[in-house]
Amino acid sequence: MTESKPDVFDRMKDEIFANASEKAKAILNRANQIATEILEDARIRAERISKDITEKTKKEEDLRLRRDIARTKLTARANILKSKEDLINEAFDTAWEKVMELVNSAKYTTYLNDSITEAAIGLGGGDLKVKTLEGHGKYIDAQQLQQVITQKTNTTTTLKFMEEDIRSIGGAIVINADETIRIDNTFEARLRRMKESIRTEIANILFE
Repeated sequence: MTESKPDVFDRMKDEIFANASEKAKAILNRANQIATEILEDARIRAERISKDITEKTKKEEDLRLRRDIARTKLTARANILKSKEDLINEAFDTAWEKVMELVNSAKYTTYLNDSITEAAIGLGGGDLKVKTLEGHGKYIDAQQLQQVITQKTNTTTTLKFMEEDIRSIGGAIVINADETIRIDNTFEARLRRMKESIRTEIANILFE
């Protein structure tokens, strides 16, 4: 295991965020442009109105302008929110395609073993249970994993492997002996965690 394959998701996250970030900035720039245009239009209208109208009419028009600006800002914010969701979903559709390719490639063996190791070390080693999909046990080097985890945690580690339907296309779930703690490193779980992180970062760009 020369390459730590959980880093596949880290690299994927960086790539997705970079692409989504550029689109988010374009959305924000357009929104700011629209806001500037709205304010400029309001200024021109206000100057025109103030030239030759009664005080009452001026107040009514000022109120109308403020309402128009507020309504347009709400619409622009809603459009930004929708655009944010669209670009994030688009990015993760692409990510999912890459994940599907990974499970059918020679790299999957490395990824699966390293993701189990990462989770087992996170649990501190010891007697652990490992759930994988049916048929995926052939990718695992159990003896080497136990040795590596024992060395990394300084705790004698044994892994009990269970192949079952874990409703995933790849990865593994590692559970401690009394089943009180589990680390889900299936593809779906990792993508969910990654998506929430990127969603927050994109929101920060759009609404900073």
